Amino acid sequence: MRNIFKIQLTNERLRELVFFLAVFLVIIIPKGGFKIAGIPITWGYLYLGFLMLLSVFIIANKYKFTVQNKPFIAYIATLPFVIYFTIHLMVNGYEGSLGNLISFYVSFVFLPLLFYIFLSSFLVKIKSEYIETVLSKSVLIISVYGIFLFIYKQVTGHFLEIPYFTVNAGDLGELDTSKFNQRGSVSKLISTYNNGNIFGVCTLMLFPIFYKNTKSKLKIFIVVLALLLTLSRTVWIGLIFYFLFLYRNQVLKLVKIYLLGGLILLIMGTVIMTRYFQYGSLQGFIFDANLGGRILQIRKTNEISFFGSKVYSAIEEIVYLSIFKQFGLVGLFLFCISFFTPIYLYLKTKNNNYDYFIGILIYLFLCLSDGCILLIPTLAFFYFISVMAFIRQNSAQ
Repeated sequence: MRNIFKIQLTNERLRELVFFLAVFLVIIIPKGGFKIAGIPITWGYLYLGFLMLLSVFIIANKYKFTVQNKPFIAYIATLPFVIYFTIHLMVNGYEGSLGNLISFYVSFVFLPLLFYIFLSSFLVKIKSEYIETVLSKSVLIISVYGIFLFIYKQVTGHFLEIPYFTVNAGDLGELDTSKFNQRGSVSKLISTYNNGNIFGVCTLMLFPIFYKNTKSKLKIFIVVLALLLTLSRTVWIGLIFYFLFLYRNQVLKLVKIYLLGGLILLIMGTVIMTRYFQYGSLQGFIFDANLGGRILQIRKTNEISFFGSKVYSAIEEIVYLSIFKQFGLVGLFLFCISFFTPIYLYLKTKNNNYDYFIGILIYLFLCLSDGCILLIPTLAFFYFISVMAFIRQNSAQ
């Protein structure tokens, strides 16, 4: 009995170590890595690839593999859009960088296969308390570092860059030029994500878990401040969406939260955002008629197509609109099946993973503005919270 207990204990700790390393590489230093022929290779995605190979090896060695019903359904739901995209690509062609095309297949083929099929049976064996504790601490770490880096940039005039760790070695020196991080004379908060929008979108997906597991108001304030300092209207709206959804039945508490948030925003706007040369004022920034360049994406969509006929180039900021424009109504319908199936599966599952479910809703809402959908590590976050929303873990069994 003692030997059996020791083996089980070792296996439990090993699973926790594997998960912790994944969180460190994918959440805390998601951009660390290098480039090959202009294609970013990150330690996090290399590690996920290693987990895929390890899973295949274990399955081949045991001649036995089981996957829960709901993750399997979620994976099957992703296939029609991928098949449709591939056929569309063969018929209409492709223009753009090879990296963008590879990014599509990594995001829409590799990641759902990894999370839904291979990792779902692994994650179910880790205690939910451990997972949520590690996630909450990681959100706080990247927020604290983000605020530090934001202040550092404003004071010194340049970003602190650690190649292969906080920034891809191939992007060294480009955070000010090619990552769209400037708001006039002020830089966005980017943390280790190298871009304010990516940091904001990814953090918002985990924010419900962090908020539920954090009692300290100071820690919550730090993360909320980091999200505000992304200077991203998409992120701000996502934060508002979360609190509106969370406190939809508690009007008084909601009013207090927004009074505090409004005060923080007003102070920040007075001190910082009036320096934005292209907007001139906080009001001009918030009510920008150009929608940060997205108005052009909206205006270009002037015809309804069932199958789409445009050459594929990339999925732009407004995800649903971009999918519709390039792949037509059929493509948009298949895409929605792929991404909304986790919501259906959660509603069919009786568990306590409510905060992961809210994370899914937040991301699907953000796709109306800027989903950062093909940018590392956005969809790794999405498929992870999707799996977590409808699996039963140790503590729930």
